[in-house]
Amino acid sequence: MQFTGFRDDERNGWNARADVYDVATAQATLQSIPMLLHMARLYHGARVLDMGCGPGYLAATAAALGAEVTGIDFAEAMVAQARARFPGLDVRQGDAEALDMGDASVDIVASNIVLFHLADPARAIAEAARVLRPGGRFAFSQWVGPESSDLYREVAAVLAEHADVSRLSPAPDAYALSTPAAARAAMKEAGFEQIETKAVRNVLRAPVGDFFAFFMKFGVRVPRIVEAQEPAVQDRIRDAINARVEPWRSASGFEIPMPSLIIAGAKP
Repeated sequence: MQFTGFRDDERNGWNARADVYDVATAQATLQSIPMLLHMARLYHGARVLDMGCGPGYLAATAAALGAEVTGIDFAEAMVAQARARFPGLDVRQGDAEALDMGDASVDIVASNIVLFHLADPARAIAEAARVLRPGGRFAFSQWVGPESSDLYREVAAVLAEHADVSRLSPAPDAYALSTPAAARAAMKEAGFEQIETKAVRNVLRAPVGDFFAFFMKFGVRVPRIVEAQEPAVQDRIRDAINARVEPWRSASGFEIPMPSLIIAGAKP
């Protein structure tokens, strides 16, 4: 299945959220970057591709550490944000599932919470393998599923009770790569070896107020599901999510665990 509608929704959603990434999505995703670059075995002078760079944080970090970095993203508004935020950084619009790069042209491919949003993650892994030189490394991060994530457990429970997901275009399994076993299998299928996995204890920090309103800016999948429902159902979802996250309220807002998994391997 091509998941064309899902792909369009993701691009449109990230274009719409590019200017609020800092105050929403970045509150959790940036916590994965140090371990991701560590497992990629970043080194000075490495040719690095940040695959799905968003507003450029991973790419800029690698560049600051002496790498020669190119960032690509399929959302033009994200590319514009990255260029504005990090002048001089080489950032281009591009497709992780069809990279406009030559074979064996980079030393490292890194991708921070990106395959989670793709129509064909296996294709992106294969593309990472293609553009890597022999011995090069691919490292990516992925949100873990509801069985291991307080945030996604609560959100999934609410959606299962109230939402009709058939109102949306078909979508791939968001958590297909969210366990070490599944991620290792996908990497092996693409030819990677020396595969390693590591959990990172990300915590989503949200401000005081309406958590639901904040979370509708955080990603794309859940908001698209919510927006597809009737207004009365949307209200029930809002109330249910806000009620379920109350145990994680702090004096400064909310602090909800949502771990990520880092997966890395080497091209033979």
